[in-house]
Amino acid sequence: MDCVGIIGYGHMGSMLVNGFLASGVLGTDEIVVASRGQKSRDACAAAWPRIGIAATNRELVRRCRTIIIAVRPQEMREILHEIVPVMDGDEHIVSLAAGISLQEIEGEFPGSVTRAIPTVTSAVGQGTTLVCHGRQVGMHDALRVEGLFSSIGNVVLVGESDIPAATLLSSCGPGLLAAIIEELAGATARASGLPPGRALVLAT
Repeated sequence: MDCVGIIGYGHMGSMLVNGFLASGVLGTDEIVVASRGQKSRDACAAAWPRIGIAATNRELVRRCRTIIIAVRPQEMREILHEIVPVMDGDEHIVSLAAGISLQEIEGEFPGSVTRAIPTVTSAVGQGTTLVCHGRQVGMHDALRVEGLFSSIGNVVLVGESDIPAATLLSSCGPGLLAAIIEELAGATARASGLPPGRALVLAT
């Protein structure tokens, strides 16, 4: 079985676990989670009693072929130095770390590497995940990752040079539109006497 390993169970890692399981794209027997903090591991086990919990990141990569790394960018190099020595090169690394390029990751691991940038609205299945595959990623692995992230929202394939601009639009765009709608509703309510709550409902 091609288990999906998720290294990191903070905001992003837990969002992915919840989203994958809620959508049905994966079952609890198809996910293994590793997290540095015991509290995070306990929280995951409490929320999903049947999910796989790895005691270490190295244990996780021995059990999984698709490995999603959901840690802060400054932790990425340390994670790679820890796990790459026990990998056989057939794995597929999916990095969620903003600002860490494919080239940097491929410098540590010369196999299949993908960058994925989900938005916060992916937590409710309404987000957009930007996906950029490295040169070594085959069709099977590409479709596998795109299928996983499409279960929590839309997937948009982008070139790596377009990631900063695309991230700005996908992350800030929804918030900006919400602010505009709220201001429009407020202005209409003040001008017309319409209750603010009702004006907001009508505007959305």
